[in-house]
Amino acid sequence: MIPPPELTPGDTLISTLRHGLTELNREQRVGGRLDVPLIKQGRRQAEAASETFEGTDFDVVISSPLKRAIETALIVTGASAKQIVLEPLCVERSFGEMEGLTRAQVEEQFPQIVYLQIDHIGYSLNPPGGESFDALRQRAEQFLDRLLSRYAGQRIIVSSHQNFLQQLHGHMQGRDPYDSLRTDLLNLEFNQFHLAPDRSLRGHRKLLLSTDADQYASF
Repeated sequence: MIPPPELTPGDTLISTLRHGLTELNREQRVGGRLDVPLIKQGRRQAEAASETFEGTDFDVVISSPLKRAIETALIVTGASAKQIVLEPLCVERSFGEMEGLTRAQVEEQFPQIVYLQIDHIGYSLNPPGGESFDALRQRAEQFLDRLLSRYAGQRIIVSSHQNFLQQLHGHMQGRDPYDSLRTDLLNLEFNQFHLAPDRSLRGHRKLLLSTDADQYASF
């Protein structure tokens, strides 16, 4: 069980989960909107996470419509498929023509792509046919507005993806779209944001629900 912070009337608790390991993660291929399931190890990660999560109170589970996010939400929370609300706004960033490729393949096929290198991770700034970080941030802001218009005062679980969650987290923390990229998320990482009725951030905490997630770092 993950004990909640002390909530006062009108507070909202938004908890996010990054999905478990996929073949794309393991092979360091650009995922984006490619709809792949968890691999066996990813399901094991989610099952281990469910043991920590068991008994945690929540009111609603929101998931990206991609298989890897849905499967993670089902396993970790124990909710039924009918209980999970699918929300296209929290789908992963679109990488356009880069999807399914390794970085070496991207650089060979699309030499015009510019990367923002932060530590070991290269963030593509102009994926052909894809989504910019500014557009992704606008979508994350729209998603938060929708959450709070529908579920304010409740305990919300959001199962989603690395790039989208970076921007959602950054928005709640008051960080700009590019500073938000400095905080990497691992598979089965759990972040909890305690919002006051005026949307100000009362508190944030992070838990790694998979002990082997750091074996598959972002790229």
